[in-house]
Amino acid sequence: MIIKISGLLAILALLAGCASQPGDSSGSGTACDRRNFDEVTLQPGCTGYCSNQPCAISFRLPESGGPFEIHNRSFMAGTGNNGETVYLGGYWLGSYIFRTENAAGETLAPAYLTVSGDPAGGP
Repeated sequence: MIIKISGLLAILALLAGCASQPGDSSGSGTACDRRNFDEVTLQPGCTGYCSNQPCAISFRLPESGGPFEIHNRSFMAGTGNNGETVYLGGYWLGSYIFRTENAAGETLAPAYLTVSGDPAGGP
């Protein structure tokens, strides 16, 4: 029981590290934009969730080690330099894993995204 609770707390802490309040324009995390879809800002080691689709995805890159390549499965989703936030596009229903490579060819911690919900904005 203790292991399950500590595992749940670890997951919640990971999610909280990527989240911000709705409408946050600082780029510091997940910001919910109710125009037509949710927006999520990911970074290496982060997990994001969109309840509506399409979901606009941005990716915040580390402050050093660039330039960077961001890959989703077998294709390159984007590129950027140190400290940039890069727009990766709109993503629909599904689960995605984004892997980031630095200039030395090292792979950073993956970022995970889940998109669910009705394209019309319903639950």
